[in-house]
Amino acid sequence: MSLASIPSSSPVASPYFRCRTYIFSFSSSPLCLYFPRGDSTSLRPRVRALRTESDGAKIGNSESYGSELLRRPRIASEESSEEEEEEEEENSEGDEFVDWEDKILEVTVPLVGFVRMILHSGKYANRDRLSPEHERTIIEMLLPYHPECEKKIGCGIDYIMVGHHPDFESSRCMFIVRKDGEVVDFSYWKCIKGLIKKKYPLYADSFILRHFRKRRQNR
Repeated sequence: MSLASIPSSSPVASPYFRCRTYIFSFSSSPLCLYFPRGDSTSLRPRVRALRTESDGAKIGNSESYGSELLRRPRIASEESSEEEEEEEEENSEGDEFVDWEDKILEVTVPLVGFVRMILHSGKYANRDRLSPEHERTIIEMLLPYHPECEKKIGCGIDYIMVGHHPDFESSRCMFIVRKDGEVVDFSYWKCIKGLIKKKYPLYADSFILRHFRKRRQNR
């Protein structure tokens, strides 16, 4: 780099430095960057000025620049835009949180309440047959989930009734009266557990351990 000579006849000289193809000029006027065109060795290079400041502010003064100008340029490509879309989709999927415990409770709690109403509300005395509506609900929504459903049904269901458990006199349960006249009891708790395992296999074990206390084994 060599310092160019400054004519003495000029009343106000603006010193500048010339470095190969670029000329930097410093003066009280706004900073200009000169980009020579053509051969850099020419004695009269043609220049273009890039105006960087309009009020004579100092270089590096961030207050004189807009926040947008100070940002690093961002070039969007198809790949980056696709990646951003995929990330947004993943985030949106993560926002859709499902509480499976609440989901299971929404299904099982009404059924448990329904059975307890049948057994303990006083609506049915011992050996009373269930109403057609209640019987249909038990057969369609509970009994199919019993682990020994086919064995319990046997030759077929004549009707369902309420009575005392044969081994626990203080406990009431439901009985299947088969078409051949045989009476077989079944545990509705086993039906509830079977329903949970069937519909929610990934969460069944932890849910049962958490919400079902150890009960006496019924048939």
